[in-house]
Amino acid sequence: MRPTGLLSVTFRRLPFERIIELTAEAGLDGIEWGSDVHVPPGDLKQAEKIGKATRSAGLVNFSYGSYWRADCEPEMIAETAAALGAQWIRVWAGKLPSSACPPEIRRRTVEYLQKICRCSAGFDLQIAAEWHPDTLTDDAVSAAKLIDEVADDRFFCYFQRDWRRDNLRELEMFPGERIRAVHVQYNANRQRFPLSDGIDEWSRLLSRIPEDAPALLEFVRNDSEEQYLEDACILKQLSGR
Repeated sequence: MRPTGLLSVTFRRLPFERIIELTAEAGLDGIEWGSDVHVPPGDLKQAEKIGKATRSAGLVNFSYGSYWRADCEPEMIAETAAALGAQWIRVWAGKLPSSACPPEIRRRTVEYLQKICRCSAGFDLQIAAEWHPDTLTDDAVSAAKLIDEVADDRFFCYFQRDWRRDNLRELEMFPGERIRAVHVQYNANRQRFPLSDGIDEWSRLLSRIPEDAPALLEFVRNDSEEQYLEDACILKQLSGR
């Protein structure tokens, strides 16, 4: 069975206590806490508080969604993730699309990713770059190349469906063992739809991804708690629950 969870950024407006309640109510396994609202970088007391509350509810602190773009010193990010008790840190691989990134900028981005891997090693943390537009992980070819360039066993990628691309083909071109986690939602053209609408596509996608990569629910239609609970049921079904 694949582990399941929720990204706190799905409900930025809610206090962390309610996010923990919703995760437990849905029967998911854990949470990725975001740095933008709930766990600001450098606020170690807040990170420790939320990490402890998550564990006390019987949930896993899967990761720290840092939104760090591999363009500045990473020590504070690593310290905050460690205080949270996360297993890995989600990052973004720069600020430019792979097709338009000058070699020097790509080299510098790789160096920063190597640096956060070294910083995180002392905390036993892994690093995972989100597949995202306008970064060096905006397609499978560039993402696989980045894995080779960083050349660190602690460095992984997320998989994230992109409605504009052939996602099954992308997965064929990327080493599955380097996928650390999966962001799950069903959207197209800036609109969100119930996950049930995409159950066939997501069944095919997840069949290509190792089962130890957690499936983490990210964003729901209308930011609705009711829709989230429905989507969580579908997520568990997709994950073999």
